Amino acid sequence: MGPARDLLIADKNTVWLDMDRLVLDTDLVARRERSADQVTDELLEGIDIRDPEFEDWLTLERQNWYRRLDEGRVHDVFEPRQQPSREIAKHSALLPLTGAPEMPKPGKPVEAAGRDPSSRPPGGDGQWVMLLHSPILVGAGEGGQIAAARFQNLIAKAVTDGLSIGVTDLSFTLPDIEASKQQISLPICLQLRLTFDGTMVLIELVMKHLINNRIHWLGSQAINRAQFERGEFGTAAALISQAVDQLAYFQETQANDSRLSQDGLLIDAVNAIFRLSRDDLDKAERRLEEQIQYQPRSSTFAWLSFIRTFQVGQRFNALDAHLIEEAEAYARKALELDPQNSVSLALVGHVHSFLFCEYDYAANLFEKSIRLNPALPLSWDLYAMLHCYAGQPDKAVAMARWVQELGVYSPHKYYFDTTKCIAAALAGNHAQSIAAGEEALRARPNFNSLLRYLASSHAHSGDIGGARHYLQRLDAVEGGFSINAFRGSGYPLLNTGGGQILIDGLLKAGARLR
Repeated sequence: MGPARDLLIADKNTVWLDMDRLVLDTDLVARRERSADQVTDELLEGIDIRDPEFEDWLTLERQNWYRRLDEGRVHDVFEPRQQPSREIAKHSALLPLTGAPEMPKPGKPVEAAGRDPSSRPPGGDGQWVMLLHSPILVGAGEGGQIAAARFQNLIAKAVTDGLSIGVTDLSFTLPDIEASKQQISLPICLQLRLTFDGTMVLIELVMKHLINNRIHWLGSQAINRAQFERGEFGTAAALISQAVDQLAYFQETQANDSRLSQDGLLIDAVNAIFRLSRDDLDKAERRLEEQIQYQPRSSTFAWLSFIRTFQVGQRFNALDAHLIEEAEAYARKALELDPQNSVSLALVGHVHSFLFCEYDYAANLFEKSIRLNPALPLSWDLYAMLHCYAGQPDKAVAMARWVQELGVYSPHKYYFDTTKCIAAALAGNHAQSIAAGEEALRARPNFNSLLRYLASSHAHSGDIGGARHYLQRLDAVEGGFSINAFRGSGYPLLNTGGGQILIDGLLKAGARLR
């Protein structure tokens, strides 16, 4: 690219364009009275990455550009649509095409969403906030100071989106006394310390008590200095994920203030969701509805939408059209309240990939989520599942490995192990699938998705006895498993090559057709 090479920004996982240095001429292109073929060739004309994969992508993207221009949707590529264009999306024939209701159902928590999310909650309570101290820098040059600021900003973003509590970053300013009257400070704070030494930098993140500086949690990671100064945080991003989990644990178990328990409703609900039982999902839904009455937030609606994917996927209801409608309504409300919330973007992306097979739209949401917060394991995990649904299990396996790095200490690690089990099975790596699946099964012994893949992978590995053992457990959990019923559930990946591997394994294990 010559002198324009600085237009590209890259880290270990992603390559993207510096939008601050680009001028988009889409309006001008759209107004020209020229044939669509001529316009198509102008997309990224003159950029040569000299990579066959890039050329394949560019060819496909130019075709998409042609279609969007021809159908009058020139701007679709640049920002995720609040509502995807259903007439051009591919659907599962087994999932009904449902539109979101114009008016919420009586008694449903969407009614509470009309309140301004920036207003104070009922009862006069303010928002909980956490102090983030200025980073301590030892031996940093100019590049180190910039990278430290970026890492500090990522901490604040991860806490705000993940826990829905405010963050006061003291590296910007001292607390505003008047604003503090509307806020209630958590009794703990976070502080970042960076020690630059030669070619390495030691990143330390500590959670400590505000009064006596007693340390509640400390995590550290050493990475290459040049990598860090380029903004490539790599496995150091796992420290941020761990810090969010530790803050959630503190808020759930150690805080005695009754006002804090109201903000703890979200954390309690999320933990209940990942226990996956019917009763726990019902409990999570009640907690989230209570949270909405207290203070409606984007992530709360997104988690409500996410619950519906489990209720549909685990076949809790014979008739699930209403669940799909509710999932779409909640997802839309989540993005209306905060289209920049990384957690909401990931959850809504999963809803649209799993329930509606709208992979292009969902991929936009996942990539936006990851750009905003690359330290969120859930975004990478659900994006890996999208690649499974779309018939790209090798890419899903690579993402699942990265999630293992980010979420190694996560309380929901079994969920990430499940994704690794699924992706490996679809890619034909049955030994890896069995290892990850049996690890996850220790935490959730009745998770039907795990049992399906373990039965199939054991059969493909020649262990028919083990395969039949898991098939029997699956049959008991689902109250009678059959291939036809499984196909009829609308599970999105069954028409892919990996889906055929799954079905073949289940048949080898002895699964009934009907």
